[in-house]
Amino acid sequence: MTALYIILGIILFFVLILSVKVKVTVHSEDGFSLAVGWLFLNFNILPKKEKPGKKKKKKKEKKKKPETEEAKPDKPVKEPKDNMFLKFYKNNGVDGVIDLVKRLSVSLGGMFRRLYRAFTIEDLAVSLLVGAGDSAETAIKYGRTCTVFYPAIGFVVDNMRVKRYSVEVSPDFINGSNKARLHAKISVIPRRLINALIIVAFSLVFRVGIRFLRGLRAKKPESVRAAEPAPAAETEPAAD
Repeated sequence: MTALYIILGIILFFVLILSVKVKVTVHSEDGFSLAVGWLFLNFNILPKKEKPGKKKKKKKEKKKKPETEEAKPDKPVKEPKDNMFLKFYKNNGVDGVIDLVKRLSVSLGGMFRRLYRAFTIEDLAVSLLVGAGDSAETAIKYGRTCTVFYPAIGFVVDNMRVKRYSVEVSPDFINGSNKARLHAKISVIPRRLINALIIVAFSLVFRVGIRFLRGLRAKKPESVRAAEPAPAAETEPAAD
């Protein structure tokens, strides 16, 4: 019985630990910052602070190959595909915010909807300032931005757990500048996220299994086709 109580106590401990919210704070305005907090622990993930006292190591110069040697062609390097969050980190201006919201709304309409719904947006504030060369171009760009941005952010708010949000898109007819500000406080319960991951994984396996079985039924092996009797040829009735 003692061993059973110990096992139950360990399970209860992990359940309680995984029920504590993980808080993520994202801020984008002339830069990008990301902070994560859990219990009494706080981590500033981005921007990374350089540790003082460490000198940068000088890179050793590569030895030049003699001209007589034939230069080997360089192998093509496959660049990794950027996901929506990495792309937003690299380009966090007006276009970056719009692209992030658009791609997030598309993902919410797919099978990963359950995964995103595990997160709760405690506070969301988005402010876009749109401008172009002159007033006419600014008005056109402002209209296009509103046409794309507002339906996408509305879909995100309707399909995710959002407690407070503030969204604003304004044209800049005077200076024609483009600025974006995004501030979000997001929380997630690890236990809920793990449950969503398990359900999504099972649904992926189920769909792959169904497609595999359909493929087996659609394509018969050649040995089975050869064993099947050929259809009897139709004979015309003999003339009297």
